[in-house]
Amino acid sequence: MEQHGGQQAHRNGTEIIHRLLHDPRGHVISVETLMVVGIVLLWFITALGSYRRLSNSRCIRTLVWAGYTLLFLIFTYTIGFMQSSSIKIELYPVWSVSFFAVLGCTNSITAYELDDNKQWMKHFIQLALYYIYISVLLQYMSDAFVVISVSLLFSVTIYKNILRIHACVLASEAWDSSKLLADYMKHSADSDDSRYDPISMVGYNYLVCWAGARIRSEPPYYQKQFIATENVITVEQVWHCDGRLMKFTEGAQLKDVCLSFALCHLLRRRYFGFSCSESGLQKTRDYIFRGLLAREEDCTRAFKVIELELRFLYDFFFTKYALMYYQECKIFHVTIISVTLTCFVIFAVTHARGSNHPSSNVTAMETKNIDIIVTVLTLASLALLDIWQLILYWCSDWGKVSLTCRYVSRLKWQKNKAIERVLALLCKITLLPNWQNKIGQYSLLEPFQGNLCMRRLNDFIRWSIMYRTDQEKMGININAMVNDRKAGIPTDVHTEIKKSIVQSLKASNGQLSNGLSSLAKNGLVEQLSWACKQETQTHTILIWHIATCYCEIAPLEFELSGSQEQEDVLIHCDVATKLSRYCAYLVVFVPELLPDRQWDTKSIFNEVEKETREFLGGKRTLQDKYRVMKSLGELEDAIFVKGAKLGKQLESITDYPTRWKVIANFWCEMLLFVAPSDNVRGHIERLTHGGEFISHLWALLTHAGIVEQHKEKQNL
Repeated sequence: MEQHGGQQAHRNGTEIIHRLLHDPRGHVISVETLMVVGIVLLWFITALGSYRRLSNSRCIRTLVWAGYTLLFLIFTYTIGFMQSSSIKIELYPVWSVSFFAVLGCTNSITAYELDDNKQWMKHFIQLALYYIYISVLLQYMSDAFVVISVSLLFSVTIYKNILRIHACVLASEAWDSSKLLADYMKHSADSDDSRYDPISMVGYNYLVCWAGARIRSEPPYYQKQFIATENVITVEQVWHCDGRLMKFTEGAQLKDVCLSFALCHLLRRRYFGFSCSESGLQKTRDYIFRGLLAREEDCTRAFKVIELELRFLYDFFFTKYALMYYQECKIFHVTIISVTLTCFVIFAVTHARGSNHPSSNVTAMETKNIDIIVTVLTLASLALLDIWQLILYWCSDWGKVSLTCRYVSRLKWQKNKAIERVLALLCKITLLPNWQNKIGQYSLLEPFQGNLCMRRLNDFIRWSIMYRTDQEKMGININAMVNDRKAGIPTDVHTEIKKSIVQSLKASNGQLSNGLSSLAKNGLVEQLSWACKQETQTHTILIWHIATCYCEIAPLEFELSGSQEQEDVLIHCDVATKLSRYCAYLVVFVPELLPDRQWDTKSIFNEVEKETREFLGGKRTLQDKYRVMKSLGELEDAIFVKGAKLGKQLESITDYPTRWKVIANFWCEMLLFVAPSDNVRGHIERLTHGGEFISHLWALLTHAGIVEQHKEKQNL
């Protein structure tokens, strides 16, 4: 009986599919289904497009990529299907224009990767082809009001898609504005005087806004300069604005938003290859050490400024918000016109009285109520999304910067209480956090391997690319390209970690060290300096990571006296273990952000992983691993043996709080030491993976004038 029921269900399903494929009405239903899927994907991308900067989940990234890719594929297929099909319905032109509007509608993602921005010419050619296809479909309309309203909406939709392409052009070709900013900072650095105050921001003329400013280039170097500065807003001007709002908490918040925006310009300049002329100035260093980090309680504020700065950087390269900021009036008017025309199209569709006049080779289908309902819901959804995204922009930090610059430059606004109330209200609105505030974790002593399904998938990828023998002949290591290791659970970057790093940075006064300074302060240079003088920084990180793991599993042989001592030990131990595992995570998963060449880093780690397996064998418990590591000799050059040796030396420090203080100080120094980098592209790309804490330190050090990576002798 059950078998008979299953066969009947199968036959019913087959009949439905056959009807959809061959029945004329089935063609129409198929197009409607694809259109609804496109709208759902649009809302899905709008919701998750910005969320990927808050999560390092591979699932989130895959879903966003799938939605981003499928939207274009479904649109291309649907337009081709409607245009080539001999079965027509008068709503086809309306549906094609509606679907076309979907492509230029979302603001939360204009590029999935950085390289997508460089393909703006391909998008422009696709736009031209779509224009031709849809223009052909427009001839099947007969109602005059529908023809006029849909044609006007089609024109606006084309312009919205052009704006989307402009966002890609802005992100990939913003050389001119970056050149202007670089020349401005060079001129400021050359003419700099000693009058500045990093607290009141006197003398800090970092540009916030310069839209509409008159510019000229003068020989012999043809550096760009401002002719007049009436449209130029700087950080100093924002800080010294006399408006009442700026004297309250909301004003302080708006000042920090504008500061983050100005710093984002400076960071973006490095992506386009321009140097940081101000990096050698004492004023630049004082801004961080005596300004942003002047007091210990300023630590939280400093990192919030950096978090928002990196959010602006993400939005510039991967969303439409930057274009909306630079073309606010145009975007606003286009949105209003688009929504108005959409309402006209809805009215025209629901009151149409025309009929098709098909050619002999075209089958005309009657428009049914369900077709009109789907059309109205689709158009209403697009109009609602347009309005919603415009509201989101003005509630975002981009909108706050725009309104604050107007407030600073216009005395009438500073005397208008209604405008001040609006700005104060916007300060209370937070749409999404600026960052996930988590760091990845990886421990060499814990089996963080991927699940069985992922390992099988990666094995298939290795063998599908080429056979192992072919890999060896061609000198290709597919294993190094496919990472099937699984990271530990990300942990929060709590305040104590940030405080410890800031204290280490301020103690260094900008002279970064890979741990030797912390050893010198604790009187341990003679005993432990060898562990900081290795062939590469990858060697040093892995040796200290193994030693930290060793101390973590070593038994506590005495009682701690006093609650304060226990609290200090817990803080130092927590900072040390989390930063140790984070640095190991960077070695395994994000080696491109570290100073050594990433392929060298991967190769070294692969060998150390093999050493770990060989020495620990099948040991499961931490106690067994501790006993094996404690019994190892000290004569071998293997990194694992060196790590165990260092761990035993640290274990010999009988003062337990001091032991963990030494380890914590080392990791704070090491993380700061490896943070400076010229790999701007790598840091920007990681923003789409949830961001990395090392990117925040990289940005902080850049604004302190520390832009170069300390060059160590490389033997590889």
